[in-house]
Amino acid sequence: MNKNLLGATTSLGRLHLVVAAILSAGIVMSAPGFAVAQAQSKNENLLQTREGPELAQADTGPARLQAGQHRFDIEAQSLSSALVVFSRISGVDVVFDGVLPDGATSAGVNGDMTAASALDILLRQSGLAWSVINQSTISIANPQQDNAQSSANITEPITVTAAIRNLGPNGVPDEVYETPGSIAVITQESMRKSPVREARDIFNHVAGVDISNDARDPGLTVNVRGQQEMGRVNVNIDGARQNYNQASHGASSRVYLDPALLAEVEIEKSNLNQNGGAGSSAGIVTMRTLNTNDILDDDEDWGGKVNISHGTNSYDFAGDASAGARISPKFDVSATISRKVIGNYRAGTHNPGLFVTGNGTYHDRDSSRSDYTFLRQTSGLVKANIYLTEDQELNLGYVGSKSNYAKTNDIANERTDFNETKTDTLTAKHNWNPETDLVNLDTNLFWTRTENSQYRPARYSAAGAIEHDPYTNLFTVDTTGGDIANHSEFDLTRFGDGLSEFGLGYGTEFFHDKATTRSEVEDLGGSGDLPYQVEGNTPAGQRDVYGGYLTGTYGWNDLFELSAGVRYDRFALDGDSYWCEAVPNFFGSANQCATDNDASLDIDLVQDKVSPSFGFGITPVNGIQLFANYRENFRAPTVMETMLKGSHLGGVPLSFFSNANLKAEESRTQEIGANFKFDNVLQQGDGFRAKVAYYRTTVDNYITMGYVPTPSLLLASLTGTYQAAGMVNLSDPVYIHGTELEMAYDGGEYFLGGTLTTSDMDLKGTYDPYILDTTYSAAALSVADQYGSASSLNGVYAPPKRKYTLDGGFRLFDQDLVMGMRATFVYPQDNIGHATLSTSVGEYFKYRVFDFYSSYEVNENVSLRFAVNNMLDEAYVQGSGGTYAAAPGRTAIVTLSGNF
Repeated sequence: MNKNLLGATTSLGRLHLVVAAILSAGIVMSAPGFAVAQAQSKNENLLQTREGPELAQADTGPARLQAGQHRFDIEAQSLSSALVVFSRISGVDVVFDGVLPDGATSAGVNGDMTAASALDILLRQSGLAWSVINQSTISIANPQQDNAQSSANITEPITVTAAIRNLGPNGVPDEVYETPGSIAVITQESMRKSPVREARDIFNHVAGVDISNDARDPGLTVNVRGQQEMGRVNVNIDGARQNYNQASHGASSRVYLDPALLAEVEIEKSNLNQNGGAGSSAGIVTMRTLNTNDILDDDEDWGGKVNISHGTNSYDFAGDASAGARISPKFDVSATISRKVIGNYRAGTHNPGLFVTGNGTYHDRDSSRSDYTFLRQTSGLVKANIYLTEDQELNLGYVGSKSNYAKTNDIANERTDFNETKTDTLTAKHNWNPETDLVNLDTNLFWTRTENSQYRPARYSAAGAIEHDPYTNLFTVDTTGGDIANHSEFDLTRFGDGLSEFGLGYGTEFFHDKATTRSEVEDLGGSGDLPYQVEGNTPAGQRDVYGGYLTGTYGWNDLFELSAGVRYDRFALDGDSYWCEAVPNFFGSANQCATDNDASLDIDLVQDKVSPSFGFGITPVNGIQLFANYRENFRAPTVMETMLKGSHLGGVPLSFFSNANLKAEESRTQEIGANFKFDNVLQQGDGFRAKVAYYRTTVDNYITMGYVPTPSLLLASLTGTYQAAGMVNLSDPVYIHGTELEMAYDGGEYFLGGTLTTSDMDLKGTYDPYILDTTYSAAALSVADQYGSASSLNGVYAPPKRKYTLDGGFRLFDQDLVMGMRATFVYPQDNIGHATLSTSVGEYFKYRVFDFYSSYEVNENVSLRFAVNNMLDEAYVQGSGGTYAAAPGRTAIVTLSGNF
């Protein structure tokens, strides 16, 4: 057999089969010792041969096997075949020194566990031992075998090459480039290498993803492919949906979480035909928090990690500590606590122009001050994992946080709210994966609460008199839900020279939202809204959303994959509302809203839809996979969208009307793309990865805020206008299309990567402005041409038209020292569809940001990191922010990390 066969650029799937056949036959090739593995981890690209490793079924010695859990589903079978499957799943290369014993078989391995634990189970019955060569390579040997036996029987060992690697500047796993659809992963390596002020910053280098809240609110609003808020993107913590909404200038849907608690973030943009897809139309963002296996090494029974950061520009302190313990083989626990204290930062000085508002007013860094950007945040989590049997486990978790911050609703920072936001999330997950391909059952229950206590101080006139009374709001959203899903695999008869496989996935999910609002207005002699008018901005109500899916996938020899699915979604929303055209009494008239000029609304909406999906993937040549996907989705309106009422807070003469006829959004998304995955491109052991996709989305019944007429003359008599506002369905479809590219090259001692995103949106839709089921006066109808067009829309945000990122650097001194640079270039498009009267939302200016990061591993327990964010001190506002605040200027941060 040709020695070069194992290093040839053949299909990894075929390579594994060849190696399995060789191992099964007990045939190995010439010289003793250990071969250099053909694939390595992101930090170990050129592996060194290590003489005389200690033979033990344990992860011991100076080198340790890479940490992290994997989902194993390996049947009891011949040991050679089992090792091939193990390598594919874990990404660990396997080197065998000698000849496998005749008839060697493996034990079955099922469930989530580390690679080390899986190896122990696999080899339990074999009499073989394994040892670590490096983080991604292990050696298997027979301790009973005489090393001096005839050279005719001992030849060069076989290396089982891993199919999974984590390459590039951010260590993105290979699964991203093997999935026939658009998916992205933000690794802990990426999140830790450059400390961030808020969770939004970890998304800055992901293709097709933007964040739409400014720095004065630590809440996270994720925009995926031009869509955001109100459930269009399901942002969840460990599978628990975060459905909090609060009306304000800018984004309304927010998620509060300290990134120090995160282990990984996965962004699914293609496949919504799964649990998590109910009520969503653009994507599923799963933020997985730290667990025991993220804190402890494989060979540790207890231990922990600590990170402490301090920097310039009011980056006063950020610290977190994690600890875990494996109490027994059946039980482990872990906990993390984090504290962040940052002050009002200084904005950048270069290129001070920031944006123009909807009415054309120019603003720079001095007219859009970054006051009130402080944050005091405390967060933590507790996890427990119970391994009930060999094929069942129970995972319990709590994640919570408290954030104190201020937020202004205007550009000049003259109207400030002080907020204390608390979040609590409980999860309980159960997995049952017995020794059958027909059952891999996941069950998930969750409850989450977000509660914001907001205080708005009194507002004073130039003469010092109270103009507007202060008030306190308590906004609370509770979401309770659960889901259950199973996956079955069927091995079909051989077709041609390849093995056909068929998989069937099916499940159902449910969640219930309950929103409550309580307001208290202090009567200090000024004007002000009545409590029930204040509460109407973020209204009370409840919503039930159900979903179920069925997906079938046919694959042939790892070369061809075809999938088709269908999902059913239904929502029911009810609550008591009203519409009122009177305004607060600061105009000198009696407030009549609660008497003869209001109408009660009993809102009861129910709607459902069946949505198909299709997918296709083919690998015409080794290393290149082409794919295409189509899906339809159904997005239920939220409580806030449907129940909006009351009046604009803060003395603005604008009433809000509820829309009892609001319809759900229906969308269609098509995409085509390609994955590229090559090893040994420029040198032995390097790797190149890339994913590119083009998508087009059409949304019918798109929901946004628009100006609408009042039914009679009451408001006009006070303000000279018939203008009110409410949530409306656009009559015209919304079109969104764009291109995404992500790529990375890793040569071990140097690396380079980047992303490209282009986006184009058509949000110039018309709508029916008569949203109330009542008779409009002749005077109201006479000004109807003022409403219903794109110029009277509000609350629509568009992502950048073009966004490029680059990331590159070096790993020196045996890769203990890492130095790199990241660059971001943003070119905006107009936030089209906004009212020309808007004083808060407009077009921001293009900008560029350069960041430096570095780390040095002092020893295996201590490391130092140094980063400089916004090195050129650029003045800019992040795109799609709504009420814009200038981003932080140059900030240097040093971090000390340790293990114990």
